[in-house]
Amino acid sequence: MNINPRLQFELEDLLRRYRDAGYFPSACVRVFSSRETLAAACIGDAKEDSVFDVASLTKIATATQILLAVRRGELSLESSITDVLPPLRQDPALLARMKDIRIRQLLTHTSTLPAWYPMYNCDTRDFFAALKTALAHTEPTKGVVYSDLNFMLLGKALEEIRRKPLARCLQEDLVLPLHLGRMAYCPDPSWPVIPSSYGNPIEEEMCRERGIPFGGFRPASAPVRGEVNDGNSWYFFGGVAGHAGIFAEAEAYEKLCRFYMNASDPLLLEAQREQPDAPGRGLGLQTGISYPHGCGHTGFTGTGIYFSRRADLGVVSFTNRLFYPEPNENETWEFRRVLHEAAFALASGLSSGRSHS
Repeated sequence: MNINPRLQFELEDLLRRYRDAGYFPSACVRVFSSRETLAAACIGDAKEDSVFDVASLTKIATATQILLAVRRGELSLESSITDVLPPLRQDPALLARMKDIRIRQLLTHTSTLPAWYPMYNCDTRDFFAALKTALAHTEPTKGVVYSDLNFMLLGKALEEIRRKPLARCLQEDLVLPLHLGRMAYCPDPSWPVIPSSYGNPIEEEMCRERGIPFGGFRPASAPVRGEVNDGNSWYFFGGVAGHAGIFAEAEAYEKLCRFYMNASDPLLLEAQREQPDAPGRGLGLQTGISYPHGCGHTGFTGTGIYFSRRADLGVVSFTNRLFYPEPNENETWEFRRVLHEAAFALASGLSSGRSHS
């Protein structure tokens, strides 16, 4: 760790200002290069070793495992998901709907699958039967539509090709080889987990808007701690799914970002670039103005990652933006945008200074 005093000061100041403005009660942020940590700060109840529900940053872990499986020759980006998952071939309706969907399309959110459906409302706990119900109640989409269902399927694909449960895949194929530290589904009760919310009020409203009844939501008065916030992951999958469910400390995702920043494999480099016919999407990762000269991803609970090989800079920002008794109207994208821009500007200045020295 080689802490930059100016960056450390700006980071701590940003956290104070946005916490005081009501964007989050607690946060842990790390700024780093491809070689070392440049600054790290926490606020509220968070400490450097605090563990957060990373929400959709789970998708980055899933995508990375898929890319590594492609690199090992266990499947291809052009493999049809129906070729990978036999249950999809056994049902005529699922086969007809899914036969043209490729692994690449699932990674880039161009699969035609709907953005979301409460699988936990289905009269089954069989994923493929619930998927059939979800597709029967939704229309095919066009273009880029960010969909949790894509990564539910990729999680199932990993279990099929690796012949092991998804939680074990994560540990054996990613966490242990890359020495990521605390990163797991269904976190150990001894871990210092930061609560994510009170109940699932936003998801309850999503169900109400669609006229879909569900009586099993957690009480709105109870803090959600150690249980994944995402409804489908918790109520349907029991906390282990390809789209959400991972708990981790910020340093674990710093190491995962650094894995990409130091990669030389063409597939891992391609994953960081915007893909044809998928504006703003790499292979699992996201591109665009929120990620200056780089890529990243966000999570519903208030988490995010950003890294740029060009700037040799990465940022992990973990917050619990939903942990307020009343709904929080402040979106953390504004905090992340300012954070990324400030870190990028400072990194560019440091780089320029080094080039003239």
